[in-house]
Amino acid sequence: MAQLHSAAAGFLISAIFMSAILIFLMSKTQYRPLQIESSGNTIRFMSKSPVHREFQRVKRDFMFASSQNETDPQCFQHCNNEWRSEFENLFNMTCKDYYDFPFHPKVLDYEGYLNYCELSEKQTKCFIERCNDQSADRVFSPSNFLCKFKKTMFLTARPCLEDAEPLNFLKCDQQCHKEAVEKAEMEKSQKSRARLGKVFSDDELMNYEAELELLCSFQECYQGCHEDIVKQVCPMALANVSIELVRSYVQWHAADIYDWHVLSENVDKLPQSCSRLTGYRPEDDSLLKIISNSS
Repeated sequence: MAQLHSAAAGFLISAIFMSAILIFLMSKTQYRPLQIESSGNTIRFMSKSPVHREFQRVKRDFMFASSQNETDPQCFQHCNNEWRSEFENLFNMTCKDYYDFPFHPKVLDYEGYLNYCELSEKQTKCFIERCNDQSADRVFSPSNFLCKFKKTMFLTARPCLEDAEPLNFLKCDQQCHKEAVEKAEMEKSQKSRARLGKVFSDDELMNYEAELELLCSFQECYQGCHEDIVKQVCPMALANVSIELVRSYVQWHAADIYDWHVLSENVDKLPQSCSRLTGYRPEDDSLLKIISNSS
């Protein structure tokens, strides 16, 4: 019996020692959360892999303010900076760790959602009253979509999205981020990332388009990836509402991007990934020009 106790004690000491080594090694290396590969109804966990220390999300709420606007683009930047400061104080997190899409856990929490909408309303009011943007409460933005346009649908889908968020993050977020960044690097369209709330001006148009290319590539991948997960996690009725909500968000956002390119006569610069989300084809414009010229 004494030998048994001695062996057990030795095993325990060895286990503690090995755990200490493992903790030390993990503290020296930054790891990407465990990824998940899903096939049918089977979910297989894949191994961890190192992630670059400069990892930045592709979900960014940024703007383009032309010099033709009635107000200085810096006015919008000022409103965004105020929102950023209040957001970080309210949610006790940096904006670098926040993302608009897919919907962040802070927003999927009901109390957090209410605080987010209240704070966003102040931002919209700033755009209207200080920057004279009288359409700020009617155009697409992440907060307008969640807090106004699709509020009822979001509140219905919220519990499902909240339950599915961990798996969606582990599989879809990481997978789609990787694909979008690799595509941007291949096309050499990604020089440096924009911070949350960045307002681009006329001389930064190409940087703005590069951000849109990255964003639309991510959304294009994500809206297909998340469907299988919510179907496995949620009751069918809630899964269907959640899928439709995400699909609407992506389509509304893409339509807003397309409309801006048309109105600003920059449709030839519309990123390919955004073009696919809207169903727009450049040859359609060529056909319209031929019809117009012949009439």
